[in-house]
Amino acid sequence: MDMWRYFEKNPEIAAALVAAIAVIAGVVGAKIQANGGRAQAAAAREAAEIAAEAQRVAALWTVRQKQVAELMRSANSLYQKCSRLWNVENEELADQIGETSEEMSLLWAEVRLIVTKDVAEAAGELTHAATNFEVTTHHYAPVLHARQALARLTIDGDDRAAEIARILGWGEGDPSRSEALSNLVPGLSDEHAYYLVANHDKSDDYIRNLRSSDMRKFYTALNTLVHEARTMLRSEDDVTPVPPQCRWWRRAA
Repeated sequence: MDMWRYFEKNPEIAAALVAAIAVIAGVVGAKIQANGGRAQAAAAREAAEIAAEAQRVAALWTVRQKQVAELMRSANSLYQKCSRLWNVENEELADQIGETSEEMSLLWAEVRLIVTKDVAEAAGELTHAATNFEVTTHHYAPVLHARQALARLTIDGDDRAAEIARILGWGEGDPSRSEALSNLVPGLSDEHAYYLVANHDKSDDYIRNLRSSDMRKFYTALNTLVHEARTMLRSEDDVTPVPPQCRWWRRAA
């Protein structure tokens, strides 16, 4: 009671005390509100960072999958075209092989920038295997075509056989060998004569074994790249639906 009478006698002190209490309450309330705002801001930043990282991972996954698939498609296309060139003489197809090989090289240069080390190594092996098969095809497929053409233009027991063998056995670098062979076998093109002479020491079995070896190496490299790419892309993982993201203000509440 004495306190109330004191405030009644000193109203200015009572007013100051009320004002002080009001100020303190305001400061405390503002601090609580500020703390809540910072928590909400932190939650918003966390949500944005999670969303940005998810988008980055998804984009990288998509680019990796697309580029590796394109490289495998290009390498397989090169392999298939080379395989056909062993069966037919086709100048247009030979040009397409060169274009596809260039495309594959460009794709390889792109892939190696975005994939893991293991996938880059496997992609390099596939590119190397496809290129080796391309080189073997360009070098030796015409030889078999030339020998088939020679076989069509001669018959068993042909008395020119000994002369043909003699011409093919002439010393390396003799520029007259191709011309002599063309003159001996009318209808044999200069290109066929050139390949017959230049590769007379390579048997059909040697060429076919080299072709088979390159084919096996290509498919081994292709299967290795498929395995490494599936590992990188986590193709064996179970895929679960992505839960809807909770709004930060709801989560903060």
